[in-house]
Amino acid sequence: MPPGSAAEAAATSKSGSSPLSPSIHTMTSVTMPPSAPVPVVSRFSSSPPLRSLSPEELLEQTQVLNDLMDDIGMGKFQKQLLVLCGLGWFADNMWLQCIALILPRVQAQFEIRDQYIGILSSSMFVGMMFGAMFWGTLSDIYGRKQAFNFTLIVTTVFGIAASFANSYWLLCLLILGLGFGVGGNMPVDGALFLEFTPKKNQHLLTFLSIFFSFGAVATSILGYFLLPRYSCETPVEGGCQGKGWRYMLLAMGSLTLSMVVGRVILFRLEESPKYLLNNNRHQEAAMVLCRIFKINHKETQSEAFDENIETLTLRFNRPVNAGDASSSDESSSSSASEASEAHLSDMENSRNSNGSSGRRRTESNNGHRIRRQNGNGSSGIQHHRPPGGIGNGNGSDHHSKTWIAFQRYRRRWQYKIEKAVERLGPLFVPEFRLSTILIWTIWALVAFAYTAFNVFYPKFLQEHGQGGHQPLQLVYMDILIYAAAGVPGSVIATVMVEGRLGRRYTMAVSTFGTALATILFAVLSSRVAMTTFSAILSLLATLNYAVLYSYTPEVFPSDIRGTACGVAAAMSRLAGIITPLIVGAMLSVNTYFPLYTASIMFFVSAVCMCFLPIETKGRAAT
Repeated sequence: MPPGSAAEAAATSKSGSSPLSPSIHTMTSVTMPPSAPVPVVSRFSSSPPLRSLSPEELLEQTQVLNDLMDDIGMGKFQKQLLVLCGLGWFADNMWLQCIALILPRVQAQFEIRDQYIGILSSSMFVGMMFGAMFWGTLSDIYGRKQAFNFTLIVTTVFGIAASFANSYWLLCLLILGLGFGVGGNMPVDGALFLEFTPKKNQHLLTFLSIFFSFGAVATSILGYFLLPRYSCETPVEGGCQGKGWRYMLLAMGSLTLSMVVGRVILFRLEESPKYLLNNNRHQEAAMVLCRIFKINHKETQSEAFDENIETLTLRFNRPVNAGDASSSDESSSSSASEASEAHLSDMENSRNSNGSSGRRRTESNNGHRIRRQNGNGSSGIQHHRPPGGIGNGNGSDHHSKTWIAFQRYRRRWQYKIEKAVERLGPLFVPEFRLSTILIWTIWALVAFAYTAFNVFYPKFLQEHGQGGHQPLQLVYMDILIYAAAGVPGSVIATVMVEGRLGRRYTMAVSTFGTALATILFAVLSSRVAMTTFSAILSLLATLNYAVLYSYTPEVFPSDIRGTACGVAAAMSRLAGIITPLIVGAMLSVNTYFPLYTASIMFFVSAVCMCFLPIETKGRAAT
């Protein structure tokens, strides 16, 4: 009951008057207490409404949280999280490498032409693009924890199902679903690990990329043992029926399932404190920090730690004012959505009413209901009607019901899309505009270049190695060397980002080197030269990706970090979608065109890296 209702009821009972028509005696004899402002909680809000913090208070809150993370230190919790996040990166490259390895084998079984075989890789990248955007945005809205757990679950289901595909197009569809799951691993896992890590240990985000390299190595080892043994060396009339590529997909799916068990069952993940603070859930953030402290330390919490916890939960945790603009906006959005739902529901009810008077009564009720919800005389909702009217007896009942359902879902999705677009706005404020544009461009260019080389590398070796007569066993041995050469790149990157070059110029130098190695691989045709320069390319490309994956989340603050990383990864996947299609067309003209194109793309991306405005070396993540 709202404040004052009890007094009104008591006064009404004493005077014998109706509550809708209080007597003069009641109104003059009873003093009504002033009503306390009650903030409106939107149904789209997951937390009690609190007042907005000023920029100075946000900086102070971030500093208090950083001090708490420094007190917690790099302990057992962070080390376990490092491994589990690393497994997400492991799965990302493991599946990418798997698709590259099975591509020639799938082509041989289903007898697919060169210009169409790239659709398999493109399907993977389509799924990864939408997955990166979906899981990245989901992690900003609903928290890192849910996205962290579900990405690998989706990957496992579609990965195992793909091994049973009985047609090329069904395989492409299942690989698309697989990509949707695995596409969220790197943006979500990177942001999650960064937000649990003390400032002095944030360079370990670069070290996570070593798992990325190990993913390619693990796939290459399995491919070396499975694919030559269960595949055809030469083309077979009617298509090779070897099951090597099916065994690869099944093995990858089983391995991913073991990672799911480690994440969901064997480890209790806490929600990110920075996400909780950004959503005004200060008490939950404090409890998470205290639990992590107990995991990392046997001794009791220090006095300074307790004081910072108290500051976090009391100073920055105040109720919203009655006239707070943000709550008002959110409430009006909720009211508009609810009014729309009510209007559509009443339209559906009116369909069953008979006679014009029934329809007039229903429409009158509609107007009263919507006016009550909006609090004024205008609902602000357009009253669309399907052709033929509603319930007019001319056979259009089924169509009107379908139309009403369509309008309901359209408005729900329109609201969700508008909220997602709103999250992109902060990425283009003057402080981040140039960084956002350059980072997304770099992700797209590097992905195009790396995909052009990596996806068709096994096919290129099979057709050009040793004059086009290289056995499958040697092909997959060269691929294993190529994958293993990338492992030191992650370790070297971890050291270089803290050195004189910093993040930006470490990326630029390694990418210039990658462009040069690509040209030399194309020009020199001996097996030794091709193996050597492909290994150098792998080393430098891994070094570049290691820094890029850590630099991107470090640039943006935590409230938009998941969205920024998700869209950056989506740009990478978008480039990955079109690259196999373009390269497939190039192969029909000249098999060396993709290599020259990849070298140019690496070079242009390196130039863009030199113009990045923000250096994150030595800077704590906000």
